[in-house]
Amino acid sequence: MNADDTDARRAEMGKRLREAREYLNFSQDEVATALGLSRPSVTNMESGSRKVDSLELDKLARLYGRSVNYLLTGEEEFKANEKVAFAARALRGLSGRDLEEVTKFANYLRNSGRPNTRKGR
Repeated sequence: MNADDTDARRAEMGKRLREAREYLNFSQDEVATALGLSRPSVTNMESGSRKVDSLELDKLARLYGRSVNYLLTGEEEFKANEKVAFAARALRGLSGRDLEEVTKFANYLRNSGRPNTRKGR
């Protein structure tokens, strides 16, 4: 792997780190404190200009609730409980009427006659 590939991969990982932090509404200062680093170190990791060592990556994965593999490669590893958590985040803040509409739509999809791809059904 040449230097350009390494720089590009580091930049992509930095982007995922920034997105994960922003998704959780953490400031760079909060992440820096949790990792025992300076805020500029977090900025540099997110820009891809600083290497992230394996222990830091493990701490970031735990802090952000993501897998190390996701932070490294961007490959998602969805599990059922992660899908439920995602749905809960997506539904947060909706009005009671909106939640009723979402429920109706879910029931429509469930009963639409489409083949069910889940095992055991």
